[in-house]
Amino acid sequence: MLGLVLLCCSTPVLAQERLLPAVQSFELPEASPRVYGVAGRLLSTRRGESRFGNEREAEVAIGENLPLVAIKGGARPIVLGIGSQVYGRFSLHDSKTALISVDWVAGLNTTAVLGPVALTMQVYHESSHLGDEYGDRFQAQRLDWSREVVAGWITYGAGNWRFTGGGSYVLYDGLSLPRGGASLGIDWGGGRHRILTRPVEPVVGLYTEGSASTGWRLSTSGKVGLAVRGKHGTRSLGLALIAHDGLSTQRQFFRQESRYVGLEVRFDL
Repeated sequence: MLGLVLLCCSTPVLAQERLLPAVQSFELPEASPRVYGVAGRLLSTRRGESRFGNEREAEVAIGENLPLVAIKGGARPIVLGIGSQVYGRFSLHDSKTALISVDWVAGLNTTAVLGPVALTMQVYHESSHLGDEYGDRFQAQRLDWSREVVAGWITYGAGNWRFTGGGSYVLYDGLSLPRGGASLGIDWGGGRHRILTRPVEPVVGLYTEGSASTGWRLSTSGKVGLAVRGKHGTRSLGLALIAHDGLSTQRQFFRQESRYVGLEVRFDL
């Protein structure tokens, strides 16, 4: 609260630099099933976790991590941000019960950039819901997936490589599950090339995660694709082949095995 009062009393120029700063916000690893931006995925589920079983499905993800206040500026900024995400999974075979589940995430984050290393802390709420028609058709009961989570991330960039490690702990859990979690992401960008006057970069990502709630069963996701860069070097559009093997990314089916391959189109906001 004191920090906000001091910001309001600062000069207009300082306020412009502090509020909604023009800095790169925290990004999840490239192959993470959870994303910031707008992503549409067409999936061929080889091992379906829902009652539909193996089929073609679609997933839509909408969210963003918005830098809100710069505590410290310069080459090594410290920024407070706010983020929210929603993920919906749909069956492409049954129009009457198309929505399988929808997951929601909303929280606060702080990122400190220390040269090639960035440290991020998050506190967020996560909830999950079954589609109404899906629940009625299969007589399925919604799991009380309501959680308050604190998470930390360390990101290190070296040339075309980026390494991200994360750990999390559940402060409150409606299902009273074991609370720890960990993840690791490795990303590679193959340098920028121009296609039709726009900078295009090949991208490859590998991501794995596990949690105490599932006995530390590891789930692994991969991505190979192209990213089109905007005027300021930030990605504006991505097209990639994706794959996942492990446990479901839908929280309503968190104990169920899942395997899919697919196509992802992603727009960064």
